[in-house]
This record gives sequence, structure tokens and C-alpha cells, in this order.
Amino acid sequence: MLRTLLAGVFLAHGIAHVVGFVVPWRIVTSAEVPYRTTVLGTDVGPIAVRALGIAWLIVACLFVALAASVFRHAVWWNARTLLLVGLSVVLCVLGLPEARPGLLANAAILALLALGWALSIYPDMHV
Repeated sequence: MLRTLLAGVFLAHGIAHVVGFVVPWRIVTSAEVPYRTTVLGTDVGPIAVRALGIAWLIVACLFVALAASVFRHAVWWNARTLLLVGLSVVLCVLGLPEARPGLLANAAILALLALGWALSIYPDMHV
């Protein structure tokens, strides 16, 4: 049950990461997530923002793949989860203030992982 919940959270988080791609590439416009060329208060220009958008898309795809692997009880998910959450945190920090909900989602993911470890639900996961 907790694995299914975790896989669902990974999938939802991956889908949410797509926003970090579609806005810098001007595929979608949004009042909540406006197009901007600044990162951490520094103007980096449209090319750098698009490159960062590619990173958001890659992390989105990796979260979807992670969700599928957790759901299918694949072995590889265990070693990559913390790395992927770390990458997500970095992107969310670079996307502040709009990406603040992503930081909360990453905290929730870490809490689910900790709960699973505490309950020994993930015996195949070794940190």
C-alpha cells in the first residue's frame, strides 16, 4: 500500500515538474508561474532559462520512470531516489518563489521514504 502511494506521489511530482519546462519554453503561459529570465534574482537570459527548463523536463521524466519502477518493484529505484529528490530540491530552489510547493512535495517524499524505512516496507532499499 505504501509503495503504491509512493509511486503515485512520484508520478504526480514528475508531472508537476513539467511546468518548469513549458513556461520557460513559452509553451504555456500562467499567472501563477510567470515567464521570467531570472534565477535567484540574477538575470540569466532566455537561453539559460530554456536550458534550465530542459533540466526540469529531464527530472520530470525521471520521476515518472521512478514511479513505474517503484510500482513494479524494480530493484534500481532504491539507489536513485535520494539523488533524484536532491536534484528536484535544487531545481525548486532555483525556481523560487513559484516552486515553493515543490519543496514541500520533496519533504513529503522524504517523509514517506523515512516511514517506509522505519516500518521496513522497503527491504530492498539501502542508503
